[in-house]
Amino acid sequence: MLEIKGIRFEVEITHKRIRNLYMRLKEEKLVVSAPLRMPDHEIYRFIESKRNWIYRSYLKQTEKRNGNLYSSGDIFYIFDRPYRLIRTIGKKSVNIHGDSIYLSYGEGDEDAIRYLYKCLDRYLLEKAEYCLDKHLSFLRDYGYTLRPVLKCRIMKSKWGVCYTRKNTIGISSYLIHYPLECLEYIMVHEMTHFIVPNHSKRFYEVVSNNMPDYKEAADRLKQ
Repeated sequence: MLEIKGIRFEVEITHKRIRNLYMRLKEEKLVVSAPLRMPDHEIYRFIESKRNWIYRSYLKQTEKRNGNLYSSGDIFYIFDRPYRLIRTIGKKSVNIHGDSIYLSYGEGDEDAIRYLYKCLDRYLLEKAEYCLDKHLSFLRDYGYTLRPVLKCRIMKSKWGVCYTRKNTIGISSYLIHYPLECLEYIMVHEMTHFIVPNHSKRFYEVVSNNMPDYKEAADRLKQ
């Protein structure tokens, strides 16, 4: 059993024929896969080093189960950095000072959070434009000469989408919560669809050529 900030996590350790430790969180259960001969003290030392990750992952999973609604005092992540959400009722505004986000809106909680995401979309799009420019050359190498148009909106079932005929890439507003590497992966992923329309072996070869460590970011988005 592992306790973090009053939350008790059940720990399940399974030894397998693998080389590295793997860990995933299922609500309040931590599932760890370890190499066959790895002693328990090394496993628990690894778990202890990941306490912050475990707690952040738990908060994010809880947010998803609650439909991404936030109350005043909740933690709201912007590019994996935690901010305390301060919610007031009044004229619509969003301000970030220090480690706090000040959200002022009317009575409707759901509309207020949608407004918050809409305001933060511009920060997300700025970073997405940077990722686009960083990787644009590989599209040129494959003969795609247009510069894709970027759009951002709340998408609950997808991180991104590529509209090849419209020369447009759409990204989910929820990417604002994740590290920049996750946004970069989604951008590379969707840009690759201008070259390979499906998710074939060739598709992931192109992705890997432009972002060799993409699997780490992809795994983070599955948590």
